[in-house]
Amino acid sequence: MDFVSGGGWGFITAGILAGLGIVAFLIVGFPLLRKIAEHTFSFYTPSDDSSKITPEYSVAEARVNTGKYPEAIEEYRKVIDRHPDDMYPHLRIADIALKHLQDAKTAEAELLVALTKANGEDSAALAAGRLADLYQLTLHDPVHALEVMKQLREKIPTTKQAKLAEERIAILEGIVHRAEPLPEPPGKIAAKPSRFKLTE
Repeated sequence: MDFVSGGGWGFITAGILAGLGIVAFLIVGFPLLRKIAEHTFSFYTPSDDSSKITPEYSVAEARVNTGKYPEAIEEYRKVIDRHPDDMYPHLRIADIALKHLQDAKTAEAELLVALTKANGEDSAALAAGRLADLYQLTLHDPVHALEVMKQLREKIPTTKQAKLAEERIAILEGIVHRAEPLPEPPGKIAAKPSRFKLTE
C-alpha cells in the first residue's frame, strides 16, 4: 500500500492545515480579539499614559534592592529624561527620598512635579493623595494638605476620585479649624505606589 493506503498523507495534510490555521489566527485573529478586549474593558482599566510602566524601571529598582538609593534616584532621572511625560518616576523618587534618605524636601518637589504631569483622573488622584499625605502625616502641615485636596476636587470634578477628595477635605477642615490632633504617620511606606488609590 502507498503510505498506508493514503491514510498517512491525509494525516500529514490535516496537520499542515491545522498549522496554517494557527498561523492565520496569530496574524489576524489574535490582534482582532485583543482590539475587541481593549474596547470591552476600557471602562475598567486606566487609559492614562502617565500610568504606563516601562522596562527602564527595573534598573532603578535593582539599585533600590541593593540599598543604593542615590543611584536609584539617578536611574529614575534617566528615565525621566527619556520619558518626560511619565509621572511615575517622580512618585518613586519621592518614595525613595522619604523612606530611605529622610529627605522630605526632595519628596515634596518630586510630588509637585508629578501632580503637574498627571493628566487622568486616577493619576491626578494618586499624585495629589501622596502629596497630601506628605504634608499631613510627615510635615504635620494640614493646611497645605487641604489646599492640595481642594485643587484635586477642582481639577477632576464629578468623579469618584473627587468624591474621595471631598471626604478628605471634610476631615482636614476639621483638623485645621477645630485644631484636632493629627493622626500618626504610617509605620511603613510601600516600596511601590498603588496606582488607583487616593492614598495608601
